[in-house]
Amino acid sequence: MITVNKTRFRKIFRLIFTAYKEKNGIFSTLNAENSGPQKLYIPKGLSSGDNKHLYWLTLVAMSDRRTNSRVLYRNFASMFSENTHLFTVGFSPSIVEMTQLFRQYQIALPVGEIKFFIQRKNHLDDFFGGDPRKIYEHVLTVDELIIKLKKIAKDNGVENLFPGAKRKIFSLLAMFLSELSELDFIDIIPIDVWVQAIVSSTGILKGNGCINVSTLEKELRPLMSKLYKEFRGNTGSVNATWILGRYQCNRCVGSDVSNTCPIYNHCKGPFTRHRHAVSSKHLGVISVPSAFKGKFVK
Repeated sequence: MITVNKTRFRKIFRLIFTAYKEKNGIFSTLNAENSGPQKLYIPKGLSSGDNKHLYWLTLVAMSDRRTNSRVLYRNFASMFSENTHLFTVGFSPSIVEMTQLFRQYQIALPVGEIKFFIQRKNHLDDFFGGDPRKIYEHVLTVDELIIKLKKIAKDNGVENLFPGAKRKIFSLLAMFLSELSELDFIDIIPIDVWVQAIVSSTGILKGNGCINVSTLEKELRPLMSKLYKEFRGNTGSVNATWILGRYQCNRCVGSDVSNTCPIYNHCKGPFTRHRHAVSSKHLGVISVPSAFKGKFVK
């Protein structure tokens, strides 16, 4: 059985967000403005935070599936820059057109994603007038949002309003929208692979065996939402866990990050996530390792 040490959770993540706020360590050079793909890549002719930018950002975020985010956002920006009709609310592109565009702009996504992309665009237009902020109206948490979206789908005879988009995606999108507009929503930090890595490698998870990723997400989301209230007024700090994971955790084994990682002295190294022996796909469970890999040694 694996449990979550709530006291240690608050200690570890407060250190991360405080370091971002004070621009210490890695955050002295990396921040949301110069690292986040949502800020680096914007279709030509748009201004950050305008209605068309939020529209584009929503469709890209809902297409993000553990891909190279920078490449994905860059290629989507190019596609929309040169095909401005895709911004038109009420316009439904065909499978043939989108297949050609995805190939032309080298947007490599899982099978069925093109159909999902069209359905998500249509439903964003039909049920929310093309304004993604309306998705989050009258709800404060991801759980409340899921109930709302299921009700809208049921009332309109639709199987799924945003196929392929799950809880982490809605938190990610809320994170983006909260940076660029007024959004009264609590769960704006996705409990993504980086947060999962940190809770595993810093001893927040206690016990033996494995914990299901979806179960872990439900455990951590309210803790994260409550803690982050302290830092919400600090622009861009919502990106802190992603920046730390992307630029530090990935390098921890082969590089000395002791002077740049805000939780270095509280962390035992890379986390363990089980993969299927045949397909190499994630099984969706995290273990508490009995023996961590060693950190970089000078």
